[in-house]
Amino acid sequence: MTNSERMAIGGVLGMYGASETGQRDRDEDFIACGFFDDVKVGVLCDGMGGGAKGDVASKTVAMGFVKGVETLVRSGQGIRKSDDSRQRAYLKIIGKCHDVVCKISGGPGMSGTTITALVIFYEDGGPKFADIVHMGDSRCYGISDSGAELLTDDHSVSGDMHRSGFIELHEIAKSSGSSTLTRNIGDESVSEPDISTIQLSEISQFLLCCDGVWGPLHDKGGLWLPESPVCSEDSVNSMVSKAIEMGSTDNCSVLAIDVMS
Repeated sequence: MTNSERMAIGGVLGMYGASETGQRDRDEDFIACGFFDDVKVGVLCDGMGGGAKGDVASKTVAMGFVKGVETLVRSGQGIRKSDDSRQRAYLKIIGKCHDVVCKISGGPGMSGTTITALVIFYEDGGPKFADIVHMGDSRCYGISDSGAELLTDDHSVSGDMHRSGFIELHEIAKSSGSSTLTRNIGDESVSEPDISTIQLSEISQFLLCCDGVWGPLHDKGGLWLPESPVCSEDSVNSMVSKAIEMGSTDNCSVLAIDVMS
């Protein structure tokens, strides 16, 4: 059964989330969404398992990122003006998130969370482009007629191994170092996120997944997707259930985003 206490979707159209504790003692994932003056935001955070207050960190960061984007949009500070202005804005929000997590846990490196956020900009009633703000090993996939395309890098030891050519993408979850993050909110290095811009031509749907979902569901053939439309309550619940069925030992959370809704 989906853990509604770990989601703050707030009735945003085109946003469908599911989160389950799975085999863990508590759910340390959190999903948050918002829609402000033609800017839509979806965030998935995965609190650091075993870290002090990982569940608090994930909720605080997810909600804080959404609120940070809302504040910038409503203040008229020019978040739409250029790629540089948006990047500076995101970095400022992430910096505040680092500070808050460190206060929650008692210092840098004591706790933390991943963050994978999608910010979609609309104009004249239609979507124009989307920014991905990402740190850690949760993932963002773009969905098109050809399937699911991974749009983010895993900031983990095994993710580095993949980018260095030592292992294949589908081998990341089963390789040593898959659970050792090299970047996260609250780390000692005050790491910066990857920020990228996606032109919305072929991609009209996105999936944000924690490693508890993509780990068992991304095999050599790619990411497993349900037969029903990806952006629906049934689909996100199916993906979480399938991950648990396939042996996930982590919390399992998915956020599906329909750009056109």
